[in-house]
Amino acid sequence: MQTIEKRYTIRTINKSIGNGDIVFNHPMQRKPEQWDTEQKSLLVDSILASFAVPQMYAMPMIEGDFETFSVLDGKQRLTTIYEYANDGFQLSKDMSPINRKKSKIVTDENGQRRKESVIEEYEIAGKYFSELDEYLQEKLKDTEVSVIMLIDATDEEIEEQFFRLNNGTALTKDQKTRVILGDELALFIDRIEDSELFSEKSKKTYFTSSQRKHGEIQTTILQTLMLVMDYPFKDFNNDTIMKFAKWFRENHKSSDLEYCEELFSKLNEALPKPEKVNKLMKKINIPMFAYHVQTVDEIGMPLEKYGEWIQNFLNSYTPECEYASYCGQGTTKKAKVMGRLEYIEKQLRELEI
Repeated sequence: MQTIEKRYTIRTINKSIGNGDIVFNHPMQRKPEQWDTEQKSLLVDSILASFAVPQMYAMPMIEGDFETFSVLDGKQRLTTIYEYANDGFQLSKDMSPINRKKSKIVTDENGQRRKESVIEEYEIAGKYFSELDEYLQEKLKDTEVSVIMLIDATDEEIEEQFFRLNNGTALTKDQKTRVILGDELALFIDRIEDSELFSEKSKKTYFTSSQRKHGEIQTTILQTLMLVMDYPFKDFNNDTIMKFAKWFRENHKSSDLEYCEELFSKLNEALPKPEKVNKLMKKINIPMFAYHVQTVDEIGMPLEKYGEWIQNFLNSYTPECEYASYCGQGTTKKAKVMGRLEYIEKQLRELEI
């Protein structure tokens, strides 16, 4: 692997993003919208106030062409700049003015001409890009950013580079697991996340936006895989999931991915689109419901009837019911995971009789 530093103006970067010449779909990337308005505003302020912006890392998409590239590290920075330059958000109302030092020629009382420094102040708090003074607009567009190009990098080198870049940042364990999975499995996870079950049907109902961006849907999918693959897990904690991700990457077959995808597809078919938030349709229970699509197939229960059973089960849940004893404190322990799994299987098989 070789590295080459390239410098681009933000004007050029934004044009390339708009044209699709810069992409952010590398599997190692974290989910979008990781930053809140305060973080976005601080980045814009850093540029306008002439503070240094950290380097970005990318891979050319065409050999020898440094105008089209896939971003490995720097997605939040580049997309924030692009979003702001297109009036995508207002800066925080707490931002301090930007000071500009200028020189002007003055004549003193003796008729002597000399240079004098003056400070001009520009308000930016609460402003869209189009509301900034023209000087600040041009300054942002003309600012250069540094992009380190990774040349002839293998998948292993890219993953190692990503680990090293994020060694001192607060990547969640869910996000670190994504790196362990590698490109193929990260794309597989994305495909399931983009399916109707986890995009349209569960949007703002099963998972909050915060849970989504921190990788909890990914955890739900991997927990389901742990059950389907009969992986000898000791608990459902993130550390175990990271170990499973490494094991699964080394041992999976394409048929395993197809089978898991089919389970989620059938679960989606069984469930009607929710009209309101159901707090029980979440990470703790979805792997149980997905896993038992197998049981439903075995006993010949129609998917529509399985969906009705799930709805009745969720609606009749109380803190005093037997199932609740397998939830609550210690919910990720193996005994409680198996308790939930076995309880649902028992209920389904009793319906068969």
